[in-house]
Amino acid sequence: MSERRKAPTSVDIARAAGISQATVSRALNGGVVSDETRARILQISKSLGYSPNAVARGLVTSRTGLVGVVVSDITNPFYPEFLEEIGRTLADRGQQMLLQNGHAGDQQEAVELLLQQRVDGIILTAATPGLGILRDLVRRRFPLVLANRTVDLACDSVEGDNAAGAAAVVDHLYGLGHRRFAMIEGTAGTSTATQRTAGFLGRLADHGIELKDEFRVRTDFRYEQAFTGTERLLDRRYPPSAIFCHNDLLAFAALNVIKERGLRVPEDVSVVGFDNTLQSGWKSIDLTTVDQPLAAMAARSVELLGGRLAEPELPPRREVFPAELIIRGSTGRRRPRSRS
Repeated sequence: MSERRKAPTSVDIARAAGISQATVSRALNGGVVSDETRARILQISKSLGYSPNAVARGLVTSRTGLVGVVVSDITNPFYPEFLEEIGRTLADRGQQMLLQNGHAGDQQEAVELLLQQRVDGIILTAATPGLGILRDLVRRRFPLVLANRTVDLACDSVEGDNAAGAAAVVDHLYGLGHRRFAMIEGTAGTSTATQRTAGFLGRLADHGIELKDEFRVRTDFRYEQAFTGTERLLDRRYPPSAIFCHNDLLAFAALNVIKERGLRVPEDVSVVGFDNTLQSGWKSIDLTTVDQPLAAMAARSVELLGGRLAEPELPPRREVFPAELIIRGSTGRRRPRSRS
């Protein structure tokens, strides 16, 4: 009877790669190694037929290989693109994503459910300053990264340059001759909404324009709220000629209302979104929007969490990615109205 082949181990990978077993362990468990080294180790692991024993690894490292991710609304087209990249990057590191969809008001429950599953760390995209469990996680020094969010706490965060992106929207619309602006805002208190509002209002002020409160629609980043809010804006005696929306989902609602009213985009009303989601580039939508490098932001969020797991004593890191205005067909020169 032939001798049963022994399963390859991390020692075999280290020997084949000519590196230390500790480096192999870091690469396979989401620790800090170069991308080149990680890719080489994963390739060798695959060629040897290496399959890590999650139970044994957990006993040695006290880790499960699970990373929790909390989103606020999975129906928002921003999240599928963001989550796809997070999942891919985690898989490259030998980790798995455990997703919780925390609707408004129950993010705390979502985090608690993840903790019950003994996740190694959490990537939180739905953080708000009032989220009590977030402060508790920071106090306990639990591995945590805020993605597309930031709060005034000592934890790692990754975000786009929201204020600069919103300011670029004003410059673009002002340059097209628009002077009657409106804004459909996201959830109050979130860093994205706060920063986008500040950037928009600040640049309007630079141009000598004050946005009156009746031209500000407040939402919780919900399509339905943006839809009814746009209806109110268009019902005004002097409606806006340009509407800035805090994300693409809100902009889609505005576009639909405008078209239902028999108005034209951009001839009658220009619309701008934020996030540059996949749908915004469809020919039937053709939305001018602010691009955030979602793939790079997602990948960096995973990298920061891996670094935090490997070196818990690292100081908090905040990384801001540039935002770029993508001009499409939903914005155009202002055309005078007979009643204005």
